[in-house]
Amino acid sequence: MDERDALNINGRLAARWARRTVERLRRERNDINAINVFPVADGDTGSNLYHTVRSAYRAVENLRGAVTLSDVIGAMATGALRGARGNSGLILSVALRGVADALDGVTDLDAPTFAGALELAAARARTAVAAPVDGTMLTVLEAMAAEARSQADAGADLIGLIAAVRETSQQALLETTGQLPALSEANVVDAGSSGIVELFDLLYLTVTGEDPADHPALHAAHLTTTTGGSTASGTDTGGEADAVAEACREPSAGALLHTGEQGFELVFYVAERRDRTRRVKKTLTAAGGDSIVVSWPMIHVHVPSEDAALETLRACADLGIDRLRVEDLSVTGGRTLATTVIAVCSGVGMLFACALQDAHAVNADGAAVTEQIDELIAEADTPVIVVPDSAHLLGELRRRYGHGSEATSSLHSAGSEARQPVSIVRSRSAAAVLSALAVYDSAAPAAEAFEDMAESASATRVGGVVRAERSSAGPLIYDRSDLLTIIDGRIRSVEQNPADAVIACADRLLGAGGEVMTIVTGAQLPASATDALLRHVETRHPLVTVDIVHSEHPEGCAVLGVE
Repeated sequence: MDERDALNINGRLAARWARRTVERLRRERNDINAINVFPVADGDTGSNLYHTVRSAYRAVENLRGAVTLSDVIGAMATGALRGARGNSGLILSVALRGVADALDGVTDLDAPTFAGALELAAARARTAVAAPVDGTMLTVLEAMAAEARSQADAGADLIGLIAAVRETSQQALLETTGQLPALSEANVVDAGSSGIVELFDLLYLTVTGEDPADHPALHAAHLTTTTGGSTASGTDTGGEADAVAEACREPSAGALLHTGEQGFELVFYVAERRDRTRRVKKTLTAAGGDSIVVSWPMIHVHVPSEDAALETLRACADLGIDRLRVEDLSVTGGRTLATTVIAVCSGVGMLFACALQDAHAVNADGAAVTEQIDELIAEADTPVIVVPDSAHLLGELRRRYGHGSEATSSLHSAGSEARQPVSIVRSRSAAAVLSALAVYDSAAPAAEAFEDMAESASATRVGGVVRAERSSAGPLIYDRSDLLTIIDGRIRSVEQNPADAVIACADRLLGAGGEVMTIVTGAQLPASATDALLRHVETRHPLVTVDIVHSEHPEGCAVLGVE
């Protein structure tokens, strides 16, 4: 064991490296965004990598006391998975988990051990991707791992190995252009791979004691399309390259720049603790999914349409979807939202409907709802607005995060400097959640967005139809499994026919007027009853606009809201 190795690679140095990755990717993310053409040219790879390493470093910040190398890398892997964005961020988190597992318990890092860690990182990354292709992060990781093993077998010390792998990573990055048709056509290197090369360059500079400020970001030498002079092949691009780079800059809050791509990115966590990666990859492929990356319990997939998205979520529903995030692939660079909205709801249809409105959708039926919300709040870098779907959950959230209609409570993420105000919308039903999200302006200041959402939720008159769980002999007589129409917490009618029940509920709500009716159906409401309700509203209330969401909650019947 080289004494220099033991001195250089320790917990403190690893934490310094983690901090530097955040600093560099914060500066360089827009240039990486500008060359993002694979798997979808949506210009967000740099941003996704930045958010992922930022989450990784926040986990490191939460460590206390003397920390070891394995402590730091383990925390980074956990944090990276928690905050992973896009397939590039998820692949990076998988690679970090491979390194963390290989270094678990290691106190003195040597060249062979580090080579093994890179090999496990590369192998895990390839396993996580359902359809691996060359010219991507996988190719660069494997080239780095192969060089590391070669150096270790040749007797190189740790610093020598890192220097050699650094050089190999840069060459492997340049070679991605010719390995993937999409990159060749655009004459750029792979965006995700450039992030990997940046991180390893910072590792070299950190362990050798050099100041990264004295070394320009490596990708600037390779991604010349973004700097407005020449491409990697030396062809002059002039102002065209500047225009491309400018078009891919991270947009301001609410801005929409369209890529021409179609479809949606789904990122969701499942409750199932047993690793079902193989089954999920097959299921998602059969459902028409693309860019499938699985790092249990987190799943990433691209789908071509809303119908395909719902089919995908249904296929994974038995695993228990804890939370869901959706991004429109037609929007380049994603969007920098002024607020973080967390919508708590039930059923895959409601989860998807809420996530389509720029919300993090959390499953109200999950076993750890408040823990899911805690994690999202801890990761948020903008004010948080939480929208619950029941009076019980509303009360629990207000007790946990604060009280008052102004909802100015704040939550400290444990041990973290992150602090964001948490606002709780007084919504008590699925229909009120949808009403609040319908007026959500992602570009508006937090106070303004919250006021609009709270006003819309409170202005929504809500009723519902449920099946009686037991019989009653009075004062209102009904049998178990009868259909009860409930408005303002009181049973208004008892019906046996589902269509009669939802029509009675609608008529009572619309009796006080209204312009828009939102209908949230559950699996217990037959399609024929929904059709009958729609015909009835069209005939009896022709001026009312109807929005319908099929929640697909297995035990739900119907919730109606009128504004």
